[in-house]
Amino acid sequence: MILRRVIQHVKEQNWTAIAIDFVIVVIGVFVGIQVSNWNAERGDRAAEAQYLVAMKEDVDYSIGKLEDLLRQLEQQQASRKALFEYATGPDAAIAPADRDRMVLHGLFQLPMIDISDVTFETLKSSGRLALVRSPVLVSELQSLSAKVAGALRSQADEIQVTYLFSDPLLVEHVDMAGVFRHPNLNGRTSVPWLGEAPADPVAPQVMKSRRFANVLLYRTFFTDARLDNARGMLEQHRRIAKLIQARQDELGAGR
Repeated sequence: MILRRVIQHVKEQNWTAIAIDFVIVVIGVFVGIQVSNWNAERGDRAAEAQYLVAMKEDVDYSIGKLEDLLRQLEQQQASRKALFEYATGPDAAIAPADRDRMVLHGLFQLPMIDISDVTFETLKSSGRLALVRSPVLVSELQSLSAKVAGALRSQADEIQVTYLFSDPLLVEHVDMAGVFRHPNLNGRTSVPWLGEAPADPVAPQVMKSRRFANVLLYRTFFTDARLDNARGMLEQHRRIAKLIQARQDELGAGR
């Protein structure tokens, strides 16, 4: 319709009407583009809000798991310190039940990192990370990804030490039945069907050896690095949680 009017006005050489028609067309195109952009922006904000909710769930899960990991690693270090003092002190004594429990916690168990980064990895792999309009939050997420990779490398180092030194020593020299009767770091009985039985009052001779003390030191050394990593990751997750909440507030998503 507008085209027919323009043609008619050209034939009539009605330049004023042609100018008005031109302005109408330009305004219509501009408004159309603005509406399209507004709809796209609205869709992006809605998508960002959904991703932030999922990301907050990942972060809350990871914070809980990291707090558990720190508790377990610190408990391990305390058990190793007590066992080391027993191993290196000629007159040091330790109750059989405490001995077996600390062997389970300090030498047998190997707590693992459990981080949920599903939402971040989805955004990154799909090329939609730009949907998150908080540069500080994106920077923290990228930094955390590198930190988790480093923590996993430290964990792999301790796994190697455990398999090469701790496990062979325990399998060869320690009655693990007494050890496995105790609850593990998560509070669950390691081997329930063993039932209750008195711990062996006689400590294995290896527990007074330099080999045993050195294994404790090796495990302590690698766990100390893992503790630093876990503390750093926990602190960063807490910062990220605050940044997510701040961005949700900006979007009007609330709590």
